[in-house]
Amino acid sequence: MRHPGKHFQSKIWFAFVLACLLICSLTHQYLGHDRSSQGNVDFYAYYFAAQVVHDNPHASLYEGAAAENPEIHLDAPAASALSVHARAAGFDKVMFYVYPPLLADLLAPLSRIPVHLAEILWRVFNLVLVFASVLLLARIFRVPILGFEFAVLALAAYSFFPIHETVFLGQITIVLLALWTIGIVAYFDDRMVLSAAAFALATAFKVTPILLLPLFFIWKDRRWILSYLAVTVGLVAVMVSINGFENVSIYPSVVSAMGGGIPASTNKTLGSLADWVYYGRIFDDESAHTVIANIPRALSILAKLASGALYVCCLLLAWRSRRIERASRAATIAIFGLITACASPVTWRHGYSIAFIPLAIFWVRALRTPHGPFMERY
Repeated sequence: MRHPGKHFQSKIWFAFVLACLLICSLTHQYLGHDRSSQGNVDFYAYYFAAQVVHDNPHASLYEGAAAENPEIHLDAPAASALSVHARAAGFDKVMFYVYPPLLADLLAPLSRIPVHLAEILWRVFNLVLVFASVLLLARIFRVPILGFEFAVLALAAYSFFPIHETVFLGQITIVLLALWTIGIVAYFDDRMVLSAAAFALATAFKVTPILLLPLFFIWKDRRWILSYLAVTVGLVAVMVSINGFENVSIYPSVVSAMGGGIPASTNKTLGSLADWVYYGRIFDDESAHTVIANIPRALSILAKLASGALYVCCLLLAWRSRRIERASRAATIAIFGLITACASPVTWRHGYSIAFIPLAIFWVRALRTPHGPFMERY
């Protein structure tokens, strides 16, 4: 049995390490060489796309985005509706909008607020979502809200660099983190419809959550599968009715244009790692733009095979342990969030905000002797 004094001392050291992580995160973002020069750059694309939708729901959101990789050539054409709205607000340029129309539809009311106020509200909203995600995780971990463990979880969340960078850039990733958290907690509580709806909505914002679907076929969770498919079809129908079939049908071409992978140092995927090994160096964002235009087809295929092999191997492991209980399945879903990020052709650093969920499982276990049904198995 661990001595109480030593256990308290270990907690103090754990909190000290997390405080150091927070300091490092702030220093890297605001004083480091590899950083964005402006915050909320991603949010501006959402905001002006929402303005386009507000003015005309059937207006094109993806002018030029499907012609070439929009992750490399970032700026929307000057003549596009997106750029027109950006110039009217005093911006020289704006990035492509590369998400399904639903995000722009939901942000349309926010687009009536002046952009500088809207970006503040968006940042506050994201900070609140991080805290809400910690609250939900604390619930299944049986962590008291007014206690040391919850304070450590909250500190860990705000110290986690991908989350911090997401808030700085105004990215959608924290919304996805919250939806994944809701989906996992609801699944743990046997609320299948809510869980499936959360992941369906996440898929409507970013395609990668669809990679979870084979897990539920392995586990034969028919109610979850039917709910997920029904909600997904419903969301697509809503987008078609609001934004028109043309906007919805062109989005797969935009996703395909981004599917080649980018060997930039900020793209943390298995495919980019294969590119780095092939070229013998790590590229920054600018040099990667030059390289990606001339990547050998064989290397591109090899990178996709490596990512696919990782994903298939993880599915095989899930199939071998398919008779695990619900708590273990919930943990598996959390781990697959990290796997989908690694296997995706493009996952920028902030995309690993989702990794906070599986990491939290081990952080909680490191702080105490397991006594809850979720933690007893991990």
